[in-house]
Amino acid sequence: MIKKINLKQLRNHQAIELSFEKPFAYIHGLNGSGKTSILEAIYFCATTKSHRTNDEKEMIQTGEPFASVKLWTDEHRYEVVLSKTGKRASIDGVEKRKISDFIGHLRIVMFAPEDLELIQGSPQDRRQFIDLEWMQLHKPYLKYLNTYKQVLKQRNSLLKKITLDDDFTFLNILGEQLYEVGVKIIEERRQFIEELNHLFKEAYQRFSSHKVELIYAPDVDEKAFLNVLKKNQKQDILYQTTQSGPHRDDFIFRFNGFDAKGYASQGEQRLMVIAVKLALLALIKKKTNQHVTLLLDDVLSELDEERQKLFLTELPKEHQIIMNSTHPIEGAHIQMIYVKKE
Repeated sequence: MIKKINLKQLRNHQAIELSFEKPFAYIHGLNGSGKTSILEAIYFCATTKSHRTNDEKEMIQTGEPFASVKLWTDEHRYEVVLSKTGKRASIDGVEKRKISDFIGHLRIVMFAPEDLELIQGSPQDRRQFIDLEWMQLHKPYLKYLNTYKQVLKQRNSLLKKITLDDDFTFLNILGEQLYEVGVKIIEERRQFIEELNHLFKEAYQRFSSHKVELIYAPDVDEKAFLNVLKKNQKQDILYQTTQSGPHRDDFIFRFNGFDAKGYASQGEQRLMVIAVKLALLALIKKKTNQHVTLLLDDVLSELDEERQKLFLTELPKEHQIIMNSTHPIEGAHIQMIYVKKE
């Protein structure tokens, strides 16, 4: 359980420290008081990523050289320092040279309004979701991803230089290397989506009787991947890029048998994404037997009053919950934290 967090020069927080004394904390305050930034900082301290921007340097307060997040749990102290030149992460004062050695220790699942991009956004948004969540649960997956990216970069670089009259020997070698690691990525992603889908259906049924489903949509089947690479070599040379492979994978949200992007309302899409996050919570607990902190950023907006009450009732009691919203909520079990506008 997260006990305390300290932010310096992050977003609109020059310096703020909060303590969490109950398993359910509710952060409230005026618009612009930095409620979302607090949740962003917790998520950043777990994953070294922001849920709001791909350029983490935007988190550094304007005119300041760095931003830092310190976080204390029952057992450890985590710290991430972000500067214009990069980021440094440490656990209990010991710096982790590789980010891969840092992530996966602090278990966080977050819902934010931006997560609707999982349904409405691009295949890249959905691939990022798979990659970030699965590499925290299965360390070898991060190694596969890094290897694939390196080989893909080499192959694409070669495709820009080679002509149709050149020798294809090195292109064949890179194709085989891409295939060997690409197959592992496809298998891992299939496993992740299948396991998540089962829990996603269960979570969604708590809120609605509609039929929902997650379907993995690999760009190319693993059995055919090597043949496709060889078959498309000339076309890849003409386009100067690798056109097929896991770097073009996707997965689909189905709603009553149809693609949710076009057939589900915004409110229904929001509920589906919330159900995915609750499914992720259950999957992490199942895989690690560890409790998880659930961050909920403005989760109640666009849910009607009945579904708001149902959602709050159905929240898992065994995990820590840190939530913000403009909607008032009550309960003796809830720690109310008011954040002033700086």
